[in-house]
Amino acid sequence: MKTSLAILAVLAATAGTSTVAFATDIDSLAPAAPTAAGSVPKLYPTEQGAFKALEVATQLVEGSILQKGCYNKEYDIGVSTTGKGNGTAYVDGVNLTIALTGATYEGRRYNVSSPAGKLDDLNVGPVKADGSYNIGSSIQELTTDFTMSSPGNPAAYDDFRGTIIKDYVRLADLTPIPDGFSNAATPYSIVVDYGYQQIQKHKYAALKFWQQSATWRSNGVRGGTWWKKTLVAPGGNVCNIEVKLEGTIGATNRDNKAGFNENGIITVGIAAENDPGEFFKR
Repeated sequence: MKTSLAILAVLAATAGTSTVAFATDIDSLAPAAPTAAGSVPKLYPTEQGAFKALEVATQLVEGSILQKGCYNKEYDIGVSTTGKGNGTAYVDGVNLTIALTGATYEGRRYNVSSPAGKLDDLNVGPVKADGSYNIGSSIQELTTDFTMSSPGNPAAYDDFRGTIIKDYVRLADLTPIPDGFSNAATPYSIVVDYGYQQIQKHKYAALKFWQQSATWRSNGVRGGTWWKKTLVAPGGNVCNIEVKLEGTIGATNRDNKAGFNENGIITVGIAAENDPGEFFKR
């Protein structure tokens, strides 16, 4: 059942800086990254595993956009991880397994997989994703391979590959939790990330997205995750993907270093403007 939740979005600005709008002049073709940062975020393993699964889920949605176009659509999503970062996730009818595959002084590696599933009316074949965080959790990379049925021909599958590279920053100052979330306006330590993501079809580049997000979690507030991916190439209509999740407080359903448990929706739609929202203009 679709849940109306306030959500975490992907941030491209720190407190006191502004996100550069996607414009036509050459100096502002690329969005601005934060210019003032706080401490390295040091994401909990629970968050690392969860974010890997969320990346894979959105890449599957991007595959659907390639197959059917950018139409207004919502998908149920949920993620649950343990203290080590292992866990499970689902997006619509695709169930994902999250596994920690390596942990050294250089960082941590995870894979995310699914044997098969269904996204709306499209069959999804094997999903295999592998990626890492550096030791400080300030950089994440991920590569995901999967197949998806062609519209109108469930027996014919197309090959897809998605890759991401992102940076994480903990804002130097306490920042109000965004409107629409539980505990909105409460000053809190917020981690933002920003970066590019692309998806290929049949080994050829097809779509490029700019991604921004914000996240917060603790026993003191209801954890939240809000991502926004905006299509930047090829041009045309602006296609947005938003991921909005919230967790619950309690010993059996924690959203902190002991576990990540959040549920929400992924929303796809064409926006009138390529605008990251007021929260990201701070």
